[in-house]
Amino acid sequence: MDDDSTAAPEVTLPGQGTPRGARPAPGANAQREPNAAFARKIAAAWKKRPRWVRRIAAFIHLIRIRIAKAVLLPQLTPDLAYDLRQTVRREGQLTNGYILMSALAAGIATLGLLQSSTAVVIGAMLVSPLMSPIAALGFGFASLDGHRIRDAARVVAIGAAVGIITGLLLTWLSPIRNATPEILARTEPNLLDLAIALFSGIAGGYATVIGKGGTAIGVAIATALMPPLTVIGYGIGVLQPMFTLGALLLFLTNLAAITFAFAVIARLSGAARPFGKVEWTPRYVAILVTAFLALGTPLSMTLMKLSEEAQIRSAARSAILEACGEEGVTIAQLDVNSSVFGEPSVNALVIARNYTANAEASAEELLHEKLGEVVQINLQQVLAADVQAQTRAMVDAAMERTAAGIAADVPPFNAIRQSVGLPTRAVWSDRAQRTVYIEPIPAPEWTLADYRATEQRAGKAVQGWTVRVVPPARSSLTVLLAPTDAANAPTGAIGADLALWALQRWGMGKVTVSGTAEQKLPALVKLLIDAGIEAEVRPSAPATGAADETAGTEAPPPTATIRVYALSPSQQAAEAARIAAEKAAAEKTAEKTAAE
Repeated sequence: MDDDSTAAPEVTLPGQGTPRGARPAPGANAQREPNAAFARKIAAAWKKRPRWVRRIAAFIHLIRIRIAKAVLLPQLTPDLAYDLRQTVRREGQLTNGYILMSALAAGIATLGLLQSSTAVVIGAMLVSPLMSPIAALGFGFASLDGHRIRDAARVVAIGAAVGIITGLLLTWLSPIRNATPEILARTEPNLLDLAIALFSGIAGGYATVIGKGGTAIGVAIATALMPPLTVIGYGIGVLQPMFTLGALLLFLTNLAAITFAFAVIARLSGAARPFGKVEWTPRYVAILVTAFLALGTPLSMTLMKLSEEAQIRSAARSAILEACGEEGVTIAQLDVNSSVFGEPSVNALVIARNYTANAEASAEELLHEKLGEVVQINLQQVLAADVQAQTRAMVDAAMERTAAGIAADVPPFNAIRQSVGLPTRAVWSDRAQRTVYIEPIPAPEWTLADYRATEQRAGKAVQGWTVRVVPPARSSLTVLLAPTDAANAPTGAIGADLALWALQRWGMGKVTVSGTAEQKLPALVKLLIDAGIEAEVRPSAPATGAADETAGTEAPPPTATIRVYALSPSQQAAEAARIAAEKAAAEKTAEKTAAE
């Protein structure tokens, strides 16, 4: 059977040839002469194809029909296939309503992600219009139609840009910017995400072919696409490039899986244009290859990541069991984090009858021998003597993971300590803000500038987390109020930016500022207030003998003193008594003066 003999004539579209029996527009042949000549050569070669090629094409056509019947796909006649292609092309066009609905869906999805509300995220998908252009993109791939691929890709790209911008703006405007579990779940693709996208695309293709249930299935398709788009905007808004890159890879992977699923369904059902009608002009062949690479590259990256995760998971399970002793040991949780942009790691929860010392180090060494690469293992052992205790421990572990998601989001404390390079007094984390705070033991002869440089170095060494070094507190800070050379600066004086950094790390909300150069204090006070630190100005009396001592020498640069510690209760009482005594003395002097 020859596919092109049963094909219905296509309408003229931009970049396509003239339908059979129709007259070309005046000047059209002259404008497309090079492409038309190339297309005629391809058509002539296709008509002169050998008999064995025709037999292979007929065999493939028969296999396609049998597969379609096996999976309950209808076989469309050429006329119905032609009408369906035109309907899909028409519904996938760019309109004002498409842009508006994309913005509304992205807005609702962003708010749902920030609230960690699955119901709100699903509700946002009810208004998402992404299914129509993706269907047009899939039909374009099935028909090898570079023109339709180009148009559909442009519509999808505009909808994606609207979703990213909406997520970015709402993140900036929202007072809540915590990285919720709903957001973290969409920062890296995994096997379940790929399966959801693939099944959604198959369901969407089937609904498009039969013309029923498209709205409900469009929700599933949008669920795999719109949340990652808004997470891209969220990552840009909170300056987390790892979130942005991970969500972008997830979106492109899901888009590729859904598009290729649409293409397969369109080809199996006969809805795609026959290969004999494909226009093989260089321009559209280039568009076809570019679009295929744009979708195939992230999909292949994700498949490689999933393959690596499966290999690490199998080797890690074997290594952990061997390190803990296989008898009476159950691995309740085992998560592999094999980020495309980072080093792999394993988080595991083991339930055993006895505690095994150094099991984590032994498992890492065994895993290194099996894989030939260093993989960090975070191993937690839970002791349970009998079957009932083991079951209860497994349930508790599952509940803990569901409630907080801690198994997949552990800060790299060891890497942070090593990057800081100082003995630490305390380390704590804020998982919502993905920030790790580290308080080192005071180092001899270290300055605040040294601690800030250490924080910057540690932040570059750790990906996905923000490092905050809390320097040893001081009772006061001497701040330079004007630029000056290091040789002329007073001992211990620092810049205003360094002083602000230290106050923020100490969590100060109110300080006292004093200085002799009162005309320069307002600039420092404004800097502190803009950073959310209340500053109380207290003028200080000038030194009485300073003028004589500095006569004939260059005046020292102006400085201000920031008092960090508030007055203690006894100091406050003494200050109140002093003020009361001064007030009483002033009143007594005034009475005496009035009497005279």
